[in-house]
Amino acid sequence: MSILLVIATFFFDIEYTFVLFLINLVLFTVYDYKATGRFNSIYFGFLTLLMIAEVGFLYDYETYIVPVTFAYLVSQLCFLWLLKPMLDIKIKNFSTHNLLELIIGFVGISFIIVYVLYLLFPLIPNVALFLPSSIAFILTVLLIFGIPFFNKHPDNIMLWGIGGGITGEMLFGFVYQYISDYRLFIVLAFIFGTFFRVLFATYLVRIKDIKATENDYN
Repeated sequence: MSILLVIATFFFDIEYTFVLFLINLVLFTVYDYKATGRFNSIYFGFLTLLMIAEVGFLYDYETYIVPVTFAYLVSQLCFLWLLKPMLDIKIKNFSTHNLLELIIGFVGISFIIVYVLYLLFPLIPNVALFLPSSIAFILTVLLIFGIPFFNKHPDNIMLWGIGGGITGEMLFGFVYQYISDYRLFIVLAFIFGTFFRVLFATYLVRIKDIKATENDYN
């Protein structure tokens, strides 16, 4: 269904694809329930709030900037709560030989994000509301990319993919909305968004096993 959303974006106006967001929400919720045997209300809340933020952003961001901002910020809190087991970072597990890679990665990611935000700030209708979302986004992405440096479980490599998907979705979404309405940009945003959701759903299913066996790799 996520692939169908990407394909539909090529041929139909954005408004006609909104129902696919709802179907995506249901499918990812059902997948998590089938894989874990329980209903994860926090995950469902995260998906719902993220869907509201994305639909409001695509439909009319300037009109709905307040509910979009609120939905996005609360979705990020849900996102961090879902990752709570992995936020117990132990400094002793960090190897100094990873320091250069960590610095290069953080500087590179930060430069791309800050540069795009620099281009967008003059175009945003309400910077005071946009700024908290930007700060939350940057901190969340940096945290996601940083965890694998302190927890060397091989499945944590998925966090880099999740962070990359979130970053790509945001960047291409705002480029489409404010810089160029070339349809390819919103299609790329949907591709990155789908990639991030699939990886995150998979990661959440495995997170208990990752936490239980992390000492074997650290």
